[in-house]
Amino acid sequence: MKGDSMYILMAAFLILLVLLSRLLNRKIILGIWSITVFNSNTIISTHPNRKKLKNPTLQASDVSDVPAEFVADPFIISHGSKFYMFFEILDKSSGKGIIGLAKSKDGENWVYDRVILKENYHLSYPYVFKYNDDFYMIPESCEANKVLLYKAKSFPYEWEIACELIRGKYVDSSIFQYNNKWWLQAGKSGKLHLFYSDELEGNWKEHPKSPLISDNNSITRPGGRVIVDKENIYRYSQDGKPNYGSAVRAFKITQLSENEYKEEELNLVLSGTKKEIDWNKDGMHTIDQIKIADNQWLIAVDGHKLENKNYFIWKLDRILSKFSTKIKETHY
Repeated sequence: MKGDSMYILMAAFLILLVLLSRLLNRKIILGIWSITVFNSNTIISTHPNRKKLKNPTLQASDVSDVPAEFVADPFIISHGSKFYMFFEILDKSSGKGIIGLAKSKDGENWVYDRVILKENYHLSYPYVFKYNDDFYMIPESCEANKVLLYKAKSFPYEWEIACELIRGKYVDSSIFQYNNKWWLQAGKSGKLHLFYSDELEGNWKEHPKSPLISDNNSITRPGGRVIVDKENIYRYSQDGKPNYGSAVRAFKITQLSENEYKEEELNLVLSGTKKEIDWNKDGMHTIDQIKIADNQWLIAVDGHKLENKNYFIWKLDRILSKFSTKIKETHY
């Protein structure tokens, strides 16, 4: 019996060693996203010059108030004499997205400011816009099972929920005005949905042609601000093939009314470089564009590089980040 017990203990020890070895050698592939900002004479309807995308303007290491794994989904708005960029920060301590802010006086040199919005659900894609002298934001809140409209109590730092626009697990909702109506495109399960309303906080209805596109992960998930330039309307979509966040495609909406919708694809406008040294080697998935003067646009885009990391070290980093954050919170 004693020999049997020793055999069982040795077998258990060996199994433990095997499991520990597997854990220590397990790998995880992470997409590390960064953001860059550049100027253009026109809106982006073809692939921009690669030189404009050479270096990131903002990356995780710039975030100073939370442990950031990456930054992504940039949206820019101007106010007074400054530019404000809102973006997702993946917070290591919670594993969720929160919304951060960076500022610039000239649109070229950006300085990280702080986290400006955090919820108990994941936030990303902070689609910010101005209407009737008020500032609004529609961040992706799919985890909360609703599309929420936030309004600035004190721009750019304080935000509160103004209303629920739509219920459901929609991603990357993109809003715009055209012909005295509000329009909102949103992705859901490989489909592109369209809603409209006479009032921003009014009764939103789904378009009779919605979903506009189904079962196509290359062109259904919104990939940035919808641009209305005179009579021209441009939408951008994320190309999720062969992997999530591979590229961005541009479309021109040629017909839009309460009953009709037509569009035509223009080009693939953003993609990964496939060069090992590049910050955007493995893909790009969001673009924002604001007109700052005649024939002058400020463009913000994101991109990522896949990194093969040790799962144990990555998990330990998450745990330590959470512990460190709790310690800081108890001291304030």
